Amino acid sequence: MSELEQKTDELQERLRASSQPGSATLPGPSWTAVNELRSTHTDNDSRLASVAPFFRQDTIAPVSFRSFPQAAESMQTPESLPHDFQSPGTLARSIEGSAVESRDIDAMFQLYFRDYAILLPLLDPSMTPNAYYNLSPFLFWAIIGVACRTYSKNPTLLSVLPAKIQTMALMSLGSPQITLPIVQGILLLLQWPFPKTGHGHDQSFPLSGAVLHMAMQLGLHLPVASQEFSRHRVKLTEDDLKLRAETWGYCALIYQRFCWFKGAPATPMLDIPHDAEQRRELFQRISPKLKFDLKLQDVVTRCCIAVAQNGLRMMTREQESSLDTLLNVFQAQVSSVGMDATSELAQLYVQVATLVVQAFALWKSPTAQDPTTLYDLSVSCCRVLESLEGLEKDGHVKLSGAGSHFVSCVMVPSHILLRLLKTSFSRYIDIERAKTALFLGISLHKRMSVQNDDTPARNGVALTQLWNSARVFKRANGTESVALRIRSRLTTSVILDGVVWWREEFGGYMGVYPPPLGDHRNEESSRDDAVNGSTTITLPDSTMTPTIKPDYSTFMDDPMLAEFGWPVSDDIFSSIWTDANVPTI
Repeated sequence: MSELEQKTDELQERLRASSQPGSATLPGPSWTAVNELRSTHTDNDSRLASVAPFFRQDTIAPVSFRSFPQAAESMQTPESLPHDFQSPGTLARSIEGSAVESRDIDAMFQLYFRDYAILLPLLDPSMTPNAYYNLSPFLFWAIIGVACRTYSKNPTLLSVLPAKIQTMALMSLGSPQITLPIVQGILLLLQWPFPKTGHGHDQSFPLSGAVLHMAMQLGLHLPVASQEFSRHRVKLTEDDLKLRAETWGYCALIYQRFCWFKGAPATPMLDIPHDAEQRRELFQRISPKLKFDLKLQDVVTRCCIAVAQNGLRMMTREQESSLDTLLNVFQAQVSSVGMDATSELAQLYVQVATLVVQAFALWKSPTAQDPTTLYDLSVSCCRVLESLEGLEKDGHVKLSGAGSHFVSCVMVPSHILLRLLKTSFSRYIDIERAKTALFLGISLHKRMSVQNDDTPARNGVALTQLWNSARVFKRANGTESVALRIRSRLTTSVILDGVVWWREEFGGYMGVYPPPLGDHRNEESSRDDAVNGSTTITLPDSTMTPTIKPDYSTFMDDPMLAEFGWPVSDDIFSSIWTDANVPTI
């Protein structure tokens, strides 16, 4: 008999003994959960109706209910308790000296399943907070950590809980036994990272890679072979296998999205070695919605890899011609996958994927730009921002709880529109629509912000200041500088390039970064610019006034180098934000 079965038998025996008159409570910290339970049973056939008490008392209905069988946690720790044992009332909890009252816990669980769970439908809303805590304290606190972002009845929780919950997440990496709830808890913290301020380092990117390997350690990528990844006998139902396949799918999706936004090509999910039968068994158990998201993100990932291999840093005319071909191919693939979109949210993801592909045209030399391509790019940016506002108005998404991917989907088009509007490229686009969309994007930043110094708030302020700047994308002598100088971070290069301009004008880092590479990649491009008589395209570095020649004596001291060079940090807005009040948008 396995250790798990022994523990289960012992638990049942103690429960029977505790139901006798005068029986004592069970000793030891491992049995705290048992002492808190009452021995009331729920019939299996009525489980769909027996939702958690705090749902019955309110009008809030779960948005992502799934019927999880009783054996769904058979792979978990021995402390996991059957769902039949319902707690008489939610207990107050504390983490490292910070207490959270029971009524706040109930309210935040309601908030999570109402506003957040629809984007990551892995958890069972019929379980009580007590049951989640008994299953996994870390998963319990992850739910609380996500919901406290928008919990207005006690806004102080957002300032005291994140660091402690992040510590639990990091400690879970060294846990002697990795369990499914631990993986799910980390996924929650990755989907909705805590607000990033100017203090400390963001751990989300390394965690996104770690959770992928933790899932593989559990065998989630091969759900039908789960027994081969466990020392104990595994009894899994079909619903259990589907849950494990879904969890693996979200691990891969969130990892790929983080890589895209951090500017590092990810590994396509389909390239992970499986034999044909195991791959079929895996995807058979993934929901159509998640399967669509994975297919679409796979196209984005492959596009990023292809354009990076083609070369982005110093492009020749041959590379620019190859880039056009690649972008046409991947645009066709996005359109093909997009035909299966069945919801407004799926349509937004298609628009974002289209934007990502089209944005790589900005790496071409300014003289090689196609006006039609720039117009299409501006239209895609406008559609993404307009669709996001529409989703919020229709109640499909709450921007303050939308998650990290939606922040990326606002930042990228906003910075692209800023570049198009503030340069000579504006003559190729619908200026009024683009301007309205940019202002909408700045407003969306504000609505996504949950703290006055988090990334959406600071990026919104930077966009506002750059829009009102007369120096952005211009040299000191007034000539235009359009080409990207940050070129090796995929689509994120557009954001970081805009931040560099902001840092030079408003952050006191003038002269730290060299001029854009595309401005003087060879003498031939300069001669072509002169022949065309262009006065707006950037000029070679030799035209700069000698008195403002960049001083690189302190180049290596610039903290921006560390911030660009992941994984040291990614606080791209520097420490000046921590010493003064953040301007309002």
